[in-house]
Amino acid sequence: MRPEFLADRNLGKRVVQVLRAAGESVHTLADVFGEGNAQGVEDESWISYAGSRNWVALTKDRRIRHVTREREAVREHDVMLFALANANLGFADMAGAFLLAMPHIHGICAAKPGGSIWVVQRNGAVERIWPQPREWDLRAWP
Repeated sequence: MRPEFLADRNLGKRVVQVLRAAGESVHTLADVFGEGNAQGVEDESWISYAGSRNWVALTKDRRIRHVTREREAVREHDVMLFALANANLGFADMAGAFLLAMPHIHGICAAKPGGSIWVVQRNGAVERIWPQPREWDLRAWP
């Protein structure tokens, strides 16, 4: 079964449009919380919501792993969160990185690693950054 995604507002509408055009099921914070409320939704709230729906979280804020509330939301709600390694990319490069990474993301989601934060490189490479994987875990990821 293909994962469904919840995109952080910081990715922008155009990245979401590209992912949807590629066949991905992507929800936005505006879809979920309404256009007027989307800007004020705290990170831990939308991450928790993604977990309640078994959705995968997408963002360009990889610093989330350093913020206790957000990290705890990832863990408590069993969310797989994928963050771009470089938050300063233009929309085409952001969308391109996620598109290149999608086969890896789908494989990781199928393995159900539990609450975890992953970084997506511009070339589509994906690496788990939290919690730090144990050596035996590394063999399980595509």
